[in-house]
Formats: sequence, C-alpha cells, structure tokens
Amino acid sequence: FYCAYPMSPSTGVLHWMARNGRDLGIMVRQAEDEIAVANMVVGAAHVGARAMCATSGGGFALMTEAVGSAAMMEIPAVFINVMRAGPSTGVPTKTEQGDLWQALGASQGDFERLIMAPTDAVDAFNAIPEMFNLCDQAQCPGIVITDLLISEGTFSADPDEIDLYPKIDRGEIITNGEAPNGEYLRYEDTESGVSPRALPGVPGYAHVVATDEHDQDSVLISDEFTDPHKRRRMVEKRARKIANIIEQIPAPQIQGPEDADVTLIGWGSTEGVIGEAIEQLAEKGVTANQLAIRWIVPFHAQAVIDAVSRARRTIIVENNYSGQFYRYLRSETGLSVDGHIRKYDGEPFMPHHIVDGVLEQVAGKTNHYIPYQEIMV
Repeated sequence: FYCAYPMSPSTGVLHWMARNGRDLGIMVRQAEDEIAVANMVVGAAHVGARAMCATSGGGFALMTEAVGSAAMMEIPAVFINVMRAGPSTGVPTKTEQGDLWQALGASQGDFERLIMAPTDAVDAFNAIPEMFNLCDQAQCPGIVITDLLISEGTFSADPDEIDLYPKIDRGEIITNGEAPNGEYLRYEDTESGVSPRALPGVPGYAHVVATDEHDQDSVLISDEFTDPHKRRRMVEKRARKIANIIEQIPAPQIQGPEDADVTLIGWGSTEGVIGEAIEQLAEKGVTANQLAIRWIVPFHAQAVIDAVSRARRTIIVENNYSGQFYRYLRSETGLSVDGHIRKYDGEPFMPHHIVDGVLEQVAGKTNHYIPYQEIMV
C-alpha cells in the first residue's frame, strides 16, 4: 500500500507508484492531506499490508502524530522524508540535510523508531525492503530520510548492485493457527520485546489496538486502570526491540587508507561527493578516508568511537547550517571533531568545495569552512 499527498521533492515516488502500482499489485492512493496519508498508512499496515508514504519536511510535520501512534500500537509502517531547503515552504526545488532532528524527535514521548539515510539512488532502492524487514521484526515505525539530490538526481547504476528479489521477513506475525481461547497477549512482555502480532480477522485472536497505553492483554491503562508498574513494563518492553535490531545492521567502516591525514565524516547523500573529493585530494598530496553514516537509529556508537579515535584529523561534511549530524554524533558518543564543512545555500556539494575546505583547514586557516556556490548562467 502506498499513499501520498504531492509535495516536492518527494512527488516522483507518487508518480512512479501511480504509473506502476496496479501492475505490481500495489494499492496507490492520493489523499487530501498528509494527516490522512499517514493514518491511512498506519491503518493499512495494521491489517497486514506493507505500507509506506513519502513527503518532505512540511508534510512530515503533519504526519508525526501518526508516527507516534504506530509506535504505541506497535505497527510497522515506513515514512520517507525527502528533505528540501526549509523551514516552512522554504525552497521546494533545492536540497538540504536539515531534517535530521525532525526525524529524531518526530511525535511526542520517548519511543522507538528506526531511521536510515541512504547514500545514493541504488542504496535508496535497496534500503526500502531492508527497512520494511526491520520494521516488521521490531513492530515499530521506520523513517527513511533522503534529500532532493537523491530523489531528483540522475545516477548511473550497476545492475548487479540492484536487488530486485530481496528477502522478505515479516517478523512474528500470526495469520492463522489455533485460537488461544481468549488468552492472546498482543503485547506480551517477551525477552526480545517483540510480541507475536495477530492480524485482524484471525479467529480467536481478538485484541484492542488503540493509541492509549495498555497492558500485555491490550487492555487500556491510560485512564481508569492506570498502573505505574504496567506502564514501566511496556516502556521497557518496547525499548528492548531496538537492542536486537542493531545486531542486524552492519557498523560503519572506514573507506580508504587506514592511515590518512584527514578523516571525512558524512551521512546520507554526501558519501559519493566525499569519495570524489578524496581522489582529488590525493592528487594534491593529502591522503584522506571517509566514514559514511547510513543508519542513524539504531546507531553504532562504539564502532564510530573506535574509527574516529584512530583518525589524525576529523572533519564533518553536511548540507545544513547548524551541524545537525555533528550535534547528534556528540550526543551519542561524546566525541568532538577538528573541523566542519557546511553548505546550506540549496545546492549540493561539488567535490572541489570539499577539497578547498580540507586544504584550508589543513593549512590552519579555519576549522569551519563554508563553500561559495558559483552561479551558473
């Protein structure tokens, strides 16, 4: 199931789905607004469909209450945020990496969500079944944050890198079987935190699904039956699910020579341009490597600490003003870095922007480089 309300630069997904959905067995709907979109996606996921929507930051702002409801009801639904230059309407046809903290803080409360930032178009293609599998296993919402550079860019791809037949893992799902005689615990407090999920309509597995807090048997406890011990049990149960997911996610690795003058740290769509910049830096006598971050939540903090601790000089490259990933890195690891290259004019990085920034910092001229975007006419 795919549902959307048109919003640049995510609309290309809706166009493709509308054109191909019927042939592929995908129900596609365009709703009246993003609130309707998000709730239709959660509803479709609840009854057993693999359900997804895509929007940009302004639309995702309207979807966040539904993200929280999916977390409370433990429903696996996928939300794509294709970032553009904001805030508000901003610059709809320009790119930015400005919505990281929006994804981290989507909806109120303290709950689990998966967040992934694909590194290029091929990775974005392969990332969706990966996210669906993990959301199904953890029974939680997943957020894919990408940007205009990937969604509307043009890429060459090796067909062998595109997984057209991905493995499908629906997790602990009940579609039939012997009825438990009214003793089904939809939110059973298991060791892994994941409870067997019966789809609606399976005989004998009646249960309540609502946005209120609940007990193991799905009885609501947010009003008359409020119980601090039951509340704590459910919060901790939901939290355990992420601890198991991180074991399935590969830790980021240093790309390039282990012994380098500079380690460039990026996330999402900066991987490719950083790689090109590293090649150009080598021609200028500066050896560099890269630590590309793809998974934001769960985050392999110790692997990142180990990689950064071996670096001579660290520089973070990101397409925003405030250093959103740098602040997240510090919050998860306590690490600082030696320098920054940031761009927030709506245009993506070019390799020479990063090369110039590295050379300026290696020469000791600055530790915070902002490239100048050439105007093409």
